[in-house]
Amino acid sequence: MTLRLSAAQVFAKALIGTCLLSIAGCAQPPGPSIPQHESASLAEAKAALESCSSYAYSGGNAAVAANYVAGTAFGSILVGPIVVASNQQNIRKRGEAGAVDNCLARHGYTRRELSDAELHMLNKLGPYGREKLLDHLIGGGTLETYVN
Repeated sequence: MTLRLSAAQVFAKALIGTCLLSIAGCAQPPGPSIPQHESASLAEAKAALESCSSYAYSGGNAAVAANYVAGTAFGSILVGPIVVASNQQNIRKRGEAGAVDNCLARHGYTRRELSDAELHMLNKLGPYGREKLLDHLIGGGTLETYVN
């Protein structure tokens, strides 16, 4: 049994796919964040992040390639890739962040988005205070439990 789609159904499928791709491609990459692991230190988090950073390039490429394939499959031959190309930078950044996050998760870390108050405090502190606060936040602390 073969399934035949009418021209209207094909057009509707292409339109829905293009809309979904444009919405997905517009999502912003993650904001300022830190890797968090209970009882981990800043030095340990830096080492884990350094070891996982090699996954970023391939993760970004994979995300872009997957979006081009999905754009062609769910959008159309012409419109889907155009939508992906116009959002390629955000798609790549999200793919890179996702690949690094997956690697860090294997080391027991989770992504912790920094609040506006935490960013303000980090920018206000000097180098030593910044390291001390980051060490506290990475280990699972909060701004409220931080002692200068």
